Amino acid sequence: MFGVRDVRHPEQRGLARARARLKFGPGCAAYCYMPTLDVADATLHYRETGSGSPLLLIHGAGAHADLSDRAVAALAAQHRVIVYDRRGHSRSGSRPAAIQGYLKRQADDAAALLQGIGAAPATVVGWSNGGLIALCLALEYPQLVTRLVVCEPPLHASKHAPPLAQLGTIVKTMLLSAIGCKRAAVVTFFRMLLAQPDGSNAFDNLDEATREGVLVNAATLLHELKTGTGEELTPERLRGLRCPISAIVGGDTMSVFSDATQRLLGMVPEMRVGRIPGAGHISVLTHPLDFARLALQT
Repeated sequence: MFGVRDVRHPEQRGLARARARLKFGPGCAAYCYMPTLDVADATLHYRETGSGSPLLLIHGAGAHADLSDRAVAALAAQHRVIVYDRRGHSRSGSRPAAIQGYLKRQADDAAALLQGIGAAPATVVGWSNGGLIALCLALEYPQLVTRLVVCEPPLHASKHAPPLAQLGTIVKTMLLSAIGCKRAAVVTFFRMLLAQPDGSNAFDNLDEATREGVLVNAATLLHELKTGTGEELTPERLRGLRCPISAIVGGDTMSVFSDATQRLLGMVPEMRVGRIPGAGHISVLTHPLDFARLALQT
């Protein structure tokens, strides 16, 4: 048999391998095929499991639908759970939305997905930046959201100066991105976000395939970092939320996220807050059963 030399750039080969693992990797045999839905100028890859009332789970920056598999399995005991790769992420690999109007575009995509597959109205659960999208969705399309659960959305974080050490890491991330070292920039950023009080790091503890599944979205994540932290979700608008809302926060998460949760609580005082002891920012991945338990509480 003749061999065929792969002449693609190493980063392109890495991207293709990571996408292949996302579709056909260990433990995802049931999810090899993902249906698609065309929304505006993007094609969203999604899947659903379970039965009952619909629940849409929106992932954070740089992530993808499969990261939440263990939480999805628990949620699906009571709900028809829909997960998807947001535009610009993994299998939904179109260009990211423009910086201007980015959050609204993401909310529009989520709304189109719910309506396109007949899953509205739904409980909407969003983690990290997915929480900002969930908030925007509930404000822009209140008729589509029956209940809202947000896990550590960095609401208005850019308005508040981070600790000096974190500021230095953010500057390093931007410099690495500017010189084209996007993967190194994302590793630097995630290691800052996922540092633990005991000196360990949740990013380092991820297996290689999981880390690669995030790093394949490096360019999109760095683009999303430029789009703000939900500044268009003003206190006045958030006080007008019509649906019940609850929040999930990790007991060991960074102060930027716990502070943002408190900030949201000040705007929406009826919001219930559930805490997961020992969890950091990615509790949907590290503490999936606790995450699902809190998300299911009504």
